[in-house]
Amino acid sequence: MDDTPIARCHHVRMTVPNGEGLELGRPWIEDLRWHRDQYRQSRFQWSGSEALLAATEFTHGRQDFTSLMDLRELNLGRRAATEYAAVCQRAFGEAVRQARRAICPTSWVAVAIELDSTVDDCSASSHFATWSSPADRTNTQVDRVQRIVDGLYFSNPLIRAWELKQLWDLYTAAENILEDTLIDLVVELDGHRRAQDIADAIGVFTVAGLSHRVDLQRSQRGVVGDPRRTPHQYR
Repeated sequence: MDDTPIARCHHVRMTVPNGEGLELGRPWIEDLRWHRDQYRQSRFQWSGSEALLAATEFTHGRQDFTSLMDLRELNLGRRAATEYAAVCQRAFGEAVRQARRAICPTSWVAVAIELDSTVDDCSASSHFATWSSPADRTNTQVDRVQRIVDGLYFSNPLIRAWELKQLWDLYTAAENILEDTLIDLVVELDGHRRAQDIADAIGVFTVAGLSHRVDLQRSQRGVVGDPRRTPHQYR
């Protein structure tokens, strides 16, 4: 019987005596910082009006909604935007996972700081990418950003993650605009339509669930004109 102890999973680095390991990720960090300075943050840039335009991709160009039928269509658009944003997130997750391997395989902190992101966002995105197929990590806009990065003089997974984060943020902003509009219409229809019919139109099972969704949006994003609704690319 083999008496060898069960191996535990640890991280080790290749080194030489009296020396240090290669800092494989350090040039990537320096390149990203140069990239952000050179391109005034990023090559892929967007404004609030472009976030609104992205939202209309999921409403067939419509911006005005009045009826219960419109609410159903708006809900479908909101769900489609959520899935589109999720594809962008998984593409970001694949790039950020590759970047972490070289920069600090045991922690997300350094990568998150360089990307103006959070440990939770980086970790979750990497997890979603790991358990997805390549087809689940690409769409027309992801392909566009990938080509932009491929054409850069300096290109590495950290820069790729940064540019894909801008895309993910754009479609998250579009998703938020759609949710704001949906809840605004829910409030407008309240008192004119049965509450359960409104709940059914947005895929919520109960009136209590509908109320919770309205309260959540209002607490996070406010009503029309609230500055929290203004899309910003950079934090």
